[in-house]
Amino acid sequence: MADRPVEILALPPKLHQLFDQVVPLKTGGNAEANERDFLSRALAAFVLHKAGGATIEQAGAGIIDGGGDGGIDAIYHSPATNTLWLVQSKYIHAGLSEPDLGDVTKFQAGLSNLLAGRFDAFAANQRWNALRPQIEAVLAGSGMLVRAVLCYSGLALISEDRKRLFEVLKQQVSKEPEDDYFDFQTVNLTTLNDWVTGGDDGRGIESVDLEIHNPGWVTRPYETVYGLVPLERLKALYEEHGRMLVRANIRGFKGRTDVNEDIQKTLREEADHFHYLNNGLTAYCDRFEIHNLDRLNAQKKRVAAKGFAIINGAQTLGSIAKCVAVPADDAVPSGFAFIKIVSLERCEDDRAFAERISRTANFQNHVELRDFAAAYPLHEQLAYTLRPHGIYYHFKIDEDTPKSDSENFSIDDALSACACLKNTNDCDFITRVAANRSSLLSLDLVYPETAVLRSRHERVFPPDLSARTLWRAVQMQTIVLKAMGDSAKAATGATKAFYTYGRWIVLAVTLARHRPEQGEALALTDAEKADISARVSEYAESLLALAVSRGFAAYGDLAGQQVLTTQRDFQSVFKTQNDCRTLFSALKAEVWQTQNAPQVIDEEAAGQS
Repeated sequence: MADRPVEILALPPKLHQLFDQVVPLKTGGNAEANERDFLSRALAAFVLHKAGGATIEQAGAGIIDGGGDGGIDAIYHSPATNTLWLVQSKYIHAGLSEPDLGDVTKFQAGLSNLLAGRFDAFAANQRWNALRPQIEAVLAGSGMLVRAVLCYSGLALISEDRKRLFEVLKQQVSKEPEDDYFDFQTVNLTTLNDWVTGGDDGRGIESVDLEIHNPGWVTRPYETVYGLVPLERLKALYEEHGRMLVRANIRGFKGRTDVNEDIQKTLREEADHFHYLNNGLTAYCDRFEIHNLDRLNAQKKRVAAKGFAIINGAQTLGSIAKCVAVPADDAVPSGFAFIKIVSLERCEDDRAFAERISRTANFQNHVELRDFAAAYPLHEQLAYTLRPHGIYYHFKIDEDTPKSDSENFSIDDALSACACLKNTNDCDFITRVAANRSSLLSLDLVYPETAVLRSRHERVFPPDLSARTLWRAVQMQTIVLKAMGDSAKAATGATKAFYTYGRWIVLAVTLARHRPEQGEALALTDAEKADISARVSEYAESLLALAVSRGFAAYGDLAGQQVLTTQRDFQSVFKTQNDCRTLFSALKAEVWQTQNAPQVIDEEAAGQS
């Protein structure tokens, strides 16, 4: 496994983008030490900005890192929430570990001094002295909250000995167990990566105002409002917010499909009957507010929905955006669409309930397994991690999804690459890639209860799959498929069929031998590309020779030339699990023997069979 996680690579550029010329710099030292100090201070400012709500300039002004800081690197008071934010930050270059116990202990002692009013403990720090009058006034006030944050650029979680330090401090400064005056939290590389990539953004629109005609309003158990919305209003919403409206939907707008053609025909020819002929839209929101003057109005209700997202109806909305004309301000609506908005405010687990709404609502229309698989959280995480590096993983397929190239790849590309990467010696995954690929996306529990990963989708895309490994595997797949495709184009008959259908075994062996999880860089090096390109033809020739030696094919004389013939077409051979297992095992043994390399133990097959 590579030494540094890919998440750490995007962090320094983002910190420089935000805080160059804003965060105070230390003087003296070499360039490497100065850079490390800047990144550590910028991390503290990042916390003040993202968690505390400070502006970039306020976050930079809150840096007090230096001699006599008591382990507190940044401080900021948010007037809006009357919260005092206190941050210690550690930039960890390797991106793996947690901060040293000594540094964390110093932070806890500094917090203790500050909250006890022992301000002289910070007298040696000039930046603290400049902020001291403001901080003293804040601490002397009432109703204030204190939030301490330990921020570090490592994936490791904080150990119990470090947590205990702040539990003790909370007990000391709290009047009672339920007192929320002081709280402690950590921000590690996982959270930082969400901040860098936008993974912390809400699933939808901050606030949407709708006027719902002929409304219904349910208040228990989950507040829900439903009714008719003018088509023109929905078009305006789409033009204003675009895909963000349907970001939480398991599907994007698919463009020209039979279903969408029918929807658009109805919009063009019978817009005034649209709400009778269409299923409409389902949305959820964090909460909504009914206009006070409309609470008793049975004709319409003005609704302000906060954190609004459409989770069923992407095809309807996209069709409305394409077909509905922009009206004059005083025009009568040409038609309406039905909408149901569910508030998640009273849900104990709003995220789980929201996903349940999305899944069940979408079962009413034709939905491919690929659409549901795209809702698996790992895909979004992988996409966010790769995005800052100019690599775009399109795990939701819509009409604007670009063709795969050096910067873009789809969930279909990821599926075949990861299935061959995670293929075990039984060759179940290889044959499914060739014969029944959609079954690999299934979230059905098909493996025993004792297995850690019980669905095929989870085994193809396990929770520990890194964005680096995924992208490197897809790049290797591109090389293999191109080489095998070129050979197929140049061949005829059985030989052409061999190169066409034998590509997945060759890919599986390539991935097992060249290990995409190794190597720190996201992009394959020129040397790696050249090596793989050269090896593909070797692997293919060896596989063909093995197919002949095991009786799957033979060479016969035809007009004085040796021609490859088969009793069963290679398409059938490479879609049959037993045949694939025979050839794959033999090819692996030959590759590892001829290249004098230790064979990788099939840990998954051993541990999960």
